[in-house]
Amino acid sequence: MKKIIILILLLLTPTLVNAETNYLYDVLKDEAENNGLAREYTGEHHDSFTEEPSKKIYHWYAENDEEGNQVLEKNNVIFGDHCWQMIRTTDTGGVKLIYNGIPNEGKCNNNGESTQIGTSQFNEAGNSVAYVGYMYNPDTLILNPRSAKAETGSLFGTGVTYSNGEYTLTNTSTYNNNHHYTCNNTSGKCETVRYYFLNDYEYTVLNDGKIIEEVLEDMINSNDVNKKDSEVKETIDKWYKENLINYSDFIEDTIYCNDRSVIDYGGWNPNGGSIREYLKFANYTTSTNLQCINDTDKFSTKNNLAKLTYPVGLMTIPEALLVNANNIFLTGEYYWLLSPRCITTGYANVSGIHKLGGISSEGADASYGIGVRPVISLIPETIYSSGNGTKDKPFIIRNLNINEVNDEKKGELIIDDYQNLKEGDTVSFRIKPKPGYEVEKIEIIDENNNKIDYTTTDNINFRFTMPATDITIKPQYKEINPNTINPNTKRQILLIVISALILSIMTIIFVKKKKRLT
Repeated sequence: MKKIIILILLLLTPTLVNAETNYLYDVLKDEAENNGLAREYTGEHHDSFTEEPSKKIYHWYAENDEEGNQVLEKNNVIFGDHCWQMIRTTDTGGVKLIYNGIPNEGKCNNNGESTQIGTSQFNEAGNSVAYVGYMYNPDTLILNPRSAKAETGSLFGTGVTYSNGEYTLTNTSTYNNNHHYTCNNTSGKCETVRYYFLNDYEYTVLNDGKIIEEVLEDMINSNDVNKKDSEVKETIDKWYKENLINYSDFIEDTIYCNDRSVIDYGGWNPNGGSIREYLKFANYTTSTNLQCINDTDKFSTKNNLAKLTYPVGLMTIPEALLVNANNIFLTGEYYWLLSPRCITTGYANVSGIHKLGGISSEGADASYGIGVRPVISLIPETIYSSGNGTKDKPFIIRNLNINEVNDEKKGELIIDDYQNLKEGDTVSFRIKPKPGYEVEKIEIIDENNNKIDYTTTDNINFRFTMPATDITIKPQYKEINPNTINPNTKRQILLIVISALILSIMTIIFVKKKKRLT
């Protein structure tokens, strides 16, 4: 019985031919596995806010500028009518790209300002720790007035107590680099207290019993820290909406890390930190660790604590450092990274790539207007249709189309509604012949006139796998004699007969077994 059913299924169901698939992820994977100009990343990582890692991460790597120039002839992509450069893969199987301008006759030879979507401040001002945030909470901003020194002879303390609306300094001394609080008087008591954090004239005014640790927590670590978009985020979101919104199905949600964790509080540390030292964020060092520590820094469309409007962000310091050679990201222009750098004398500094291609030593004041190069991540199993990654022949990521050549007087061709078709998608369509006609044959061809195989069980509903090019569906019809049986009807009758035969055989077997039992 099982053999009969399997034989029937084999006769009724044609098979598909699988073609070799050009996955963009495999470009970096193959380069790394063949000792080319890419390496496997083996450190900590978690690229998705909701999914667990399932793939290895590979990134470009060049020992020197000569190898860097070779990478620049391997990592070019055209997607969404824009040029991009591959940075690395993600641990979900995606590929991260950095913006690289508009194609010129199908080539990506851009340089300088043409590699950017424009310029922008990172934030509207630069004199608060909060302004290193890709988003921040304007309700907690405490600006740092650049004022004169405290009155001569004023007491300074390493801490304060607060009672009945009044601060009292603790562990007092006259001016000392390690004593930050002062009431700007000799009594050590006041309703508002100054906290000096960078030198003897940079301070923040505190009141209502707040201490410096609470201020920092509010500005960079609290769960409601991400209320307002930064200037650079607004610039990127506007560009995405105008240029990539119709390609969103091809772009994966991944974490963009605005790592605001601190490795050295410097003058913001009242317990021994010298006011001569500035605050340094985690990526002030040359770290290549891709792991993002705080949930409030993991910007993603799926993270309610750091929620992106669109799946787009900026490159981070670790991502830039992993490639090693400066000239891979060299454009001749200064442009933003996403990693906070440090707080210097009155300025919130965010990292950037300088004009020579390396990472700037202390970053740029957040209020500077410099270049913006957005970063996106293409979804797992993204396929390129052509190209070899060079500037003259970039990998092409296409939105595929289906063309119809159909005689509507003889039959109706109905194709399921698809958006953002890509190679490997299963496409379904139906053909309903008009009275007096039947389907003679169907031809599905690609751009190179190659025939595409399809499957059908009833000669009405059809399925095929989308190739890497646009395709055309051409049904052909023939007239039928109204007195003859339609082939579809014949097929249905055959199926009924076969089913009846199978049922009869099963009934006979059942009756015989029952007789033996009785």
